Amino acid sequence: MSSFEVKVGDRVEYQAIGGGNAENSTTTGVVVDILTEPQAAGTQGTTVQATEDEPRIVIKNDNTGKETAYKTSNITKVIS
Repeated sequence: MSSFEVKVGDRVEYQAIGGGNAENSTTTGVVVDILTEPQAAGTQGTTVQATEDEPRIVIKNDNTGKETAYKTSNITKVIS
């Protein structure tokens, strides 16, 4: 889990692929939901295995407008 907390409405920088892999570029978006139980999420409606201990953060990408759920390890920092 990230060393910082995120909340709905936060603008974040994150790695869209890989989660923590420095070779991947980062992008930005806005947190639109925080999931704590398995459910369909994001633009594609993919079921994510979120739990209280390992939530999934749904982020709306600034460039594409798509919403996707990510593990907290994908988030590199809160921008605002």
